Amino acid sequence: MRSADVTLRTPAGTIDFRLPLPGLYNVYNAVAAAALALDLGASLDDVEQALTGFGGAFGRVETIAVPHPSGGTRPVSILLIKNPAGANEVLRTLTLAGEPIDLWIALNDKIADGRDVSWIWDADFELLAGHVRRVVCSGTRAEELALRLKYAGIEAETAVNRDLGVSLDGAVAAGESGRPLYALPTYTALIELRDLLSGRGLADRWAG
Repeated sequence: MRSADVTLRTPAGTIDFRLPLPGLYNVYNAVAAAALALDLGASLDDVEQALTGFGGAFGRVETIAVPHPSGGTRPVSILLIKNPAGANEVLRTLTLAGEPIDLWIALNDKIADGRDVSWIWDADFELLAGHVRRVVCSGTRAEELALRLKYAGIEAETAVNRDLGVSLDGAVAAGESGRPLYALPTYTALIELRDLLSGRGLADRWAG
């Protein structure tokens, strides 16, 4: 869940490097960026330096340390979900964690999200069955999200609270300090989450 080891073979040669992002979809993105950079004249050394130094962008596997009530912090990794295709890549990536995970998922149905949230029934949440320890459902459609997870066979300690701030605090407090918490917000929930963290001085408002 922290990185991917990549061997990139190109007409200019081969490089082995560690991409500081998890998931096959991020490897695909890195390969596309490398191909374009090489075609524009960048060297393999330039490509390797750029990819190994890349961090998570806004809402795309960026990790923010959130204070834990007992002291210390919990690393909250934010992974945007907004349609079945993108959600499935995130869900597949979460199965790589190697141990049952803690989740905070926020489903909104505002204009920028789309009023119709039936897409969650096309996303393969079943992939997470057996991989989740605790889950907190939030957002304007929190109850429907909880129902979807129940039908997906996710047998985990579950809480439902539409209030993003209260639910996030509950999710952070429910696990041990230092244990990762994975946050999966939809688009407007991501903006609200970032505003919340910014207001607490934990992150810039828009920058990754």
